[in-house]
Amino acid sequence: RDARTEIAIDPGDTRPLDISGIGLSQNQLKQLALNLFCKRPGKAIEKTKAFDLKAELYHIYTAVEYVFIDLGYRNKTSLTYDIADLRFHIDDKKITKATNVQSVELHPEFILFTNPLFQKTYRNIIVLKKMTFPGNKVLHIELSEKQISGRVITLNITYQDVLDADTIPI
Repeated sequence: RDARTEIAIDPGDTRPLDISGIGLSQNQLKQLALNLFCKRPGKAIEKTKAFDLKAELYHIYTAVEYVFIDLGYRNKTSLTYDIADLRFHIDDKKITKATNVQSVELHPEFILFTNPLFQKTYRNIIVLKKMTFPGNKVLHIELSEKQISGRVITLNITYQDVLDADTIPI
């Protein structure tokens, strides 16, 4: 028995698939993120400082079922910041010693730039799946360094910041 292992399909015989509910492709996420990156960051919504580092949340956007987070970091030291990890998790706003702490880690759907290090400034667009969380919780964005010094800076985003996000027209 002979089994055909190669089938030729002419471009004229192909039809695009329209499968609703799947969301955006990686190419579409990249294009939207690049468009957002090209905009001027503007004034920071949230910011924090630690170890001569400054973290700023410039903007939050939503499109379909995705949340686009425009964030930036400034390094005021002369030491290069070697990025070990960029983590996202939802935690309780206030943690008392006698209570259980519930933490949910989120994994990005798309990260525009995967720079391993930066000297002075770093800006990126991170795409997460749309999420809801109660007002007594906060979204933490934690950037950690590889070196022994282990500089870690955490930016807190409230649910109100997510609710105030601008919509990207698709």
